[in-house]
Amino acid sequence: MHELEKLLRAQGIDVTIKRLGLDFDTLFPGLENLVGNPYRHHTWLVKENHGFLVVNAIPDEKDQDHLFWEEWYSYKGEVHHHQLTLYKPFQHHEVFSAPASDDIHPPQCFGKAWYVVEDPDMRSLLLRR
Repeated sequence: MHELEKLLRAQGIDVTIKRLGLDFDTLFPGLENLVGNPYRHHTWLVKENHGFLVVNAIPDEKDQDHLFWEEWYSYKGEVHHHQLTLYKPFQHHEVFSAPASDDIHPPQCFGKAWYVVEDPDMRSLLLRR
């Protein structure tokens, strides 16, 4: 088992992905063939509050100038996949101004303006081929 898969399973990401109504193997394809960990600069967090269930892969603060924050979440029966960046991408759907603190978002995002891309493809961006 690859180190990324071990980490995701140990943190219950696989169980949460299933709770979102998604398939872990489809979202994270090719784990068995990975060389290295493309998410080595990200922290994985599950948050559940106020009707939201969220899986976050957020980069370390020192890497946020060039890496994106990826989240899968459900709210009121709808499942979404977002990629959020501090740098303006070619196309984005909205800007999320993160609060100074709250109980649903990862603390690494607080106090920053994030460009949001709503991705209809639920697969992990860094594992797509």
